[in-house]
Amino acid sequence: MDGESAWSETSGQAKMSPLLSFYHLLLDVMLCALRSSLDLCLVLLRHQHERRKRSRGWITSCHKVLHSKVRRCPRHTARFPRKGSVRSHWYALAEVGNPRRWWVYPCREDWWEKFVAEVWDAEKWIESFRMTRGTLFSIVEVLRPRIERQRTVMRAPIATEKRVAITVWWLANRECYRIVGQQFGVARSTVAEIVLEVCFALGLDLLRKTVCLGEVDKIMEGFRHLGFPHCIGALGETLIPIRAPIRHAEESKQFCSILLQGITDHTGRFIDVEVGWSNQNHDAHIFRNSAICAAMDAGAFVPGNPTIAIGGVQVPPLIVTSRGYPMRRWLMKPYRDHDDSHRSLFDDRLSKAQSVVECAFRRLRARWQCLTVLPVAEENATAVVTACVILHNICEERGHAVQGDLCEPQAVLSPANEGTYKCIEDDRSSVAGNTVRDAISAFMQTPQTRS
Repeated sequence: MDGESAWSETSGQAKMSPLLSFYHLLLDVMLCALRSSLDLCLVLLRHQHERRKRSRGWITSCHKVLHSKVRRCPRHTARFPRKGSVRSHWYALAEVGNPRRWWVYPCREDWWEKFVAEVWDAEKWIESFRMTRGTLFSIVEVLRPRIERQRTVMRAPIATEKRVAITVWWLANRECYRIVGQQFGVARSTVAEIVLEVCFALGLDLLRKTVCLGEVDKIMEGFRHLGFPHCIGALGETLIPIRAPIRHAEESKQFCSILLQGITDHTGRFIDVEVGWSNQNHDAHIFRNSAICAAMDAGAFVPGNPTIAIGGVQVPPLIVTSRGYPMRRWLMKPYRDHDDSHRSLFDDRLSKAQSVVECAFRRLRARWQCLTVLPVAEENATAVVTACVILHNICEERGHAVQGDLCEPQAVLSPANEGTYKCIEDDRSSVAGNTVRDAISAFMQTPQTRS
């Protein structure tokens, strides 16, 4: 009997096929999964039962660690929570967060890509961007190596053309970052980042190419037609208001300003700018510490530094300016109080030549409405103002006139301490400057120059 039973057990084990063994293993796995699911259900039901006993509020600290918020179901509703709440509970129990609905919030993208860049005509472009489509895209090609972003597997970057267009639109129109972002279909923080990035790139790549001395002969001929001989530029200054930091808002009435000192040729194109000084510094002090002053004193600003003889006096290339600046051999300013008709003629012609820079400042403010009050930090104001000067020169060279509704008279803000500041002049420079000024004044009385 023992032998027969042993043989039957052995034969029964031999008769068990591999398929049956697989089924046994699969059944064990299913039982384990079912047991785990039942445990999770028990935990969920226990949690729901405990939550019914608590008052309204946030869920327990366990779920706070998992960054999951669950709405409390009112007592008079169904016994079980809604589908979305159940899903959030399961995410919490599985120790995973709720999946994002969007990685990038959806917004419109067809306004620039399909409408502005393709449909608008040149007049509409100048009205909105202060320049034509061809001018903007030529700027894009210069800045592309510096501001273009690499395409990744995550998503496509913002195109270089769109980056420059966002910046020019913000500079030209008095709109905040949020409005510009809604217009171009990007986030507000992205607009702020793009504007500063493009402004700094303009200063690095285009400042020396656009804000520079042009053809000297044409400039002197242009000022000669205005009545002033051997002149290469008109010097002036204006204040650019910026939003004051919070720590200074109370004492500065929420605004402070920086001084923009510029020299223009006879057409109103800037040939030199000095930006970044505080309005507490006088224009004469800024001028003495500027690069243009050192270059003109050394005769290095104008190539060859050509001089002419007027009344036996050697006259270098001249710059005209207002009374607030120190006298130089090459810097002409009006006479003080006088009754001489000869000096009156000199002052009238100098004022006519010097008005070129005042008109240039008005056109600069009319084109770039952001200069009304710059909504940027102090450390970024210089880059934004410099970018506006660069774009102003490009528009002047391309012949893009300022629209009629923007040409209304605007006050050019001048330093408030100009009248109270006593300009300290070097004796030698003052004597040399007076000699040149008297020679030019006498030259203007000749019949050929009076006509």
